[in-house]
Amino acid sequence: MRSRLLFAAPALALMVALAPTARAEDDHPVVKLVKGKVKDAKKPFALIVEFKIKAGKETEAEAAFAPCLAATRKEPGCVAYFLNRDPDQPQMFIMYEQFKSVDALVAHLKEKHTQTLLKTLGELGEGEPKLKILTVPSE
Repeated sequence: MRSRLLFAAPALALMVALAPTARAEDDHPVVKLVKGKVKDAKKPFALIVEFKIKAGKETEAEAAFAPCLAATRKEPGCVAYFLNRDPDQPQMFIMYEQFKSVDALVAHLKEKHTQTLLKTLGELGEGEPKLKILTVPSE
């Protein structure tokens, strides 16, 4: 169950286990994973999170995302935060998230709207989410 809660979340998520309370930066599995992949924690990076929702719960999942999508896009460290749904597999969702830095991700994970979303998705999710970290080339 904990590993299901990491998606999102950021990213939210949404990939590895996230407790419903804020955690210290170094304790959070997503932050550790991102830090292990990006060379400079002060530079932008992106996350792609693929996850499956229980059959019949897709509309509920979309509704749960609505407040978090709006709030996250207003966060100063958020560059992009989009929920996508696979038309060929309606239970499959893909999040695209881009943050200005690892610190911006840490702040996002501590937000109440993120915590609420991750708790809800933990109940609606099925199986383990997949997380991919992307570096953003310098312009």
